[in-house]
Amino acid sequence: MILPKEKQAFMVSAMKSGSGKTLITLGLINILKKIGNTISIYKTGPDYIDTMYHEKIAVSPSTNLDPFFLEPEYRPGELKNLFFKNFLYDTAIIEGAMGLFDGVYGEGKRCSACIVSEEIGVDVILVVDMDELEKLEEYLNKFSNRVRAVIVNKLPPDCDIELLKTKINAMDLVLLGYLYMDESYRIESRHLGLYEPQKDIFSIVDRVSEQLEKSLDFDALYKFIVKIECSDNFTAKSDPKIPKYRLAFAYDEAFSFTYEENIEVLKEYGFEIVKFSPIHDKKLPDNIDAIWLSGGYPELYANELSSNTSMLNSIKEAKNIPIIAECGGFIYLHESFENNNGEFFKGVGLIEAKAFKTQKLVRFGYIEIEAKSDSFLMKKNQKIRSHEFHYYDSTNNGEYAHAVKANKSKEWKCINAYENIFAGFPHIYLRGYEFLVENLVEYLERQRNV
Repeated sequence: MILPKEKQAFMVSAMKSGSGKTLITLGLINILKKIGNTISIYKTGPDYIDTMYHEKIAVSPSTNLDPFFLEPEYRPGELKNLFFKNFLYDTAIIEGAMGLFDGVYGEGKRCSACIVSEEIGVDVILVVDMDELEKLEEYLNKFSNRVRAVIVNKLPPDCDIELLKTKINAMDLVLLGYLYMDESYRIESRHLGLYEPQKDIFSIVDRVSEQLEKSLDFDALYKFIVKIECSDNFTAKSDPKIPKYRLAFAYDEAFSFTYEENIEVLKEYGFEIVKFSPIHDKKLPDNIDAIWLSGGYPELYANELSSNTSMLNSIKEAKNIPIIAECGGFIYLHESFENNNGEFFKGVGLIEAKAFKTQKLVRFGYIEIEAKSDSFLMKKNQKIRSHEFHYYDSTNNGEYAHAVKANKSKEWKCINAYENIFAGFPHIYLRGYEFLVENLVEYLERQRNV
């Protein structure tokens, strides 16, 4: 069956992390592509790796719809606007982060995938493990929500499908499909979530979609998918300005965590994005105006990064060029940083400190940051929302800004900002915080006029 060529959308979520929703999402992308649909794909929350999987399979950009950065009560209409701005194809699939109701700890469903579904107006397909079915009805009664259908994962081979349908129908839900237990479907994960996409991801997703397609109720899917009318009030994608500034953007195996929206915003303000590899390139690109070192896994490539002394020197000697470094990029700027085996390697040396591994997540979660003085990226008293997600710490986290957790439970000092450096563990999101780029442009213009 080919689904109609009008705009349509749905969300895939789960009761908790680890239920297989990313795998099911990739399988659904694959199936819908095969039957003639083009896919606009999204991920709720501050997730970098799942979006890489989306893009591999959908062959289209994946957009983060973060309900904290663009919280409806905080920035009315902007989350929905971002959804429509990137809804370029006929079918939109939104994958929820963690569990459907997981958001700011201790504050109900605030900043959860459920909030995104309600704000945009899409229904939810819930991926449920077989052993979670007994808790499903109680779970859905917890908050009002838009769950209409279920895909059961890790089904035992002797399961009575008719009995399963009856049980799910009794909860006023539709059994949309199921996937039998099969260890070969497993995508390896690490402490920060899934590994970055490996070469065998295509064969895994092909097998999953082939099996899922056999159980999928296409008639129910057709009735379930919400038809979306694009609002006339949303802001369309802006045409990038004629490039006026060249920004060297680190992007390779070690540095790959960034929001696609950050790239879009920078282009809108006249930045030409010049990607480079701190692992493979010998020096920074020529004639650049700024450097951005994004997050990633520098600890996994510590030897390669440390051995590339010409690149280390090239960055260290970029005295008058603004350097923005977040999380992994911040670690790389240290005098030395630790790998997963407890060995320390030489870093760029612009942060006079050591970055070291801990045994648990450090200062994990959503935060709000306030600048305590002026810098090239933030001005005194300006605030941005951000998040930290790392097992590493530093002997010098910086004192430029004050960070407060979203639920106000903790606060701390963060970010090194002086001269041409703006570096710390907090991740930077630019959409909705365009004043950061305006500050950078203002600084670059002053530099040019000196």
